[in-house]
Amino acid sequence: MNKPIKDITFHYTNEQMVKDLLNLTPFDNDDLALDAGSGTNKVWQKNCPIKCLECEITEGLDFLKWETNVDWVVGNPPFHISKDFFNKAVQIAQKGVAFLINTQAFNSITPKRLQEYMSRGFYINRVVVVSDVRWYGRYYYVILTKNPCPTFQWKLGSYK
Repeated sequence: MNKPIKDITFHYTNEQMVKDLLNLTPFDNDDLALDAGSGTNKVWQKNCPIKCLECEITEGLDFLKWETNVDWVVGNPPFHISKDFFNKAVQIAQKGVAFLINTQAFNSITPKRLQEYMSRGFYINRVVVVSDVRWYGRYYYVILTKNPCPTFQWKLGSYK
């Protein structure tokens, strides 16, 4: 018996949502950003209030192979490899990382990974919860900066 095919219509990130989220990001005017996965619509890059470079794997620019440092890494990474995007972002960003992620990706931000980000000088400073009627569930705009946030804490290890 064949399973029914799910509607997997792809919906780009809403442009007004991107503008609103980028306006919450603490850029300095002379900062340089990198849109980690610009897609064909390049909505993050074209709405970024500072100079913004881009990576798009379908155009031959693989973010996971990017080697040049930037001040900020922004965007909406592929959810199934968001942990890889976070790991790469904290290697090349000098000031911050700001990604829109889904619940599954948010759940991949483990205490061990938070400790790894901290070892590179990054801390979660802000989480903005958003929704889009075209998408399932909640989405989280996670902003990491080099400023420790005493109200966002984690505990290593697991309870048994």
